[in-house]
Amino acid sequence: MTNLIKANFSRLFKNRLFWLLTVALLAYSAWLTWDSAVNASDLVEAIPERFCFDHGPVVLMMLPVFISLFLGTEFSEGTMRNKIIVGNRRAAIYLSDMIIASAVSLVFCAAWHIGSLTVLPILGLWRAGIFGWLLLVLKSALFCVAFAAVLCLVSHIVTNKAAVAVLEIVLTLAVIMAGSLLYNRLLEPEIVSGGVTIMINDAGEQVIEPLDPHPNPDYVAEPQRTALKRVLNALPSGQAILLANVSDSEIEQLDMPLYSYCASVGIIAAFTAAGLLIFRKKDLK
Repeated sequence: MTNLIKANFSRLFKNRLFWLLTVALLAYSAWLTWDSAVNASDLVEAIPERFCFDHGPVVLMMLPVFISLFLGTEFSEGTMRNKIIVGNRRAAIYLSDMIIASAVSLVFCAAWHIGSLTVLPILGLWRAGIFGWLLLVLKSALFCVAFAAVLCLVSHIVTNKAAVAVLEIVLTLAVIMAGSLLYNRLLEPEIVSGGVTIMINDAGEQVIEPLDPHPNPDYVAEPQRTALKRVLNALPSGQAILLANVSDSEIEQLDMPLYSYCASVGIIAAFTAAGLLIFRKKDLK
């Protein structure tokens, strides 16, 4: 298995697409974080966390582009059969591919966070402190590896390079859309109104009161609310969306940090185990 891992990393370091995507993600994160921070530097509520965790969904979109092509090449060029012919066990082959997919996801995640450091000269250190920032980075690393585990499984089920690339991109879009829909649905307020009235009280202060408040039919009540929160915090895309809005007060009601960590570890373990089982029985023609 050690030789398989070394061979995978050797091929990875020679892959131009890998370096291109890494540099592009680093530049994208650095530029957008810096630009957003500069434009908001005069605002009272401008804090670093508001701008340096925005790019999780972008990382998730880049992962299928690379992983599908990198692992799909092994099937399309007959490399996978050759590995088995020379005596490598299927479990070792799958685990080595899972390791390389995880490594790619961590490199992309690192590029994202290194690029976001451009916020520091403008807005200063994170309000959560370095330890709080590291916990958020750990959360992002785990959901990136979790999504890489899902893509690794798909790449070993569908062996056609073009088909798996399309399938994984569509899957990623569907997962991101599902996370976004869940997030927006859970943000629906319990009470809505047709407008507001602005009055001046006896002390001369401006008072804003809702006009005709009534229950919101789109509000998700218990117990469905807790169930949807768990799904949102389990999905890699849901975690990425929550992290992108980590500075908003509404997130405190939706975010379940410890559950998210455990969910990502569970996804990694479950999809890796499923991949090992499926790949062991797969017919490689």
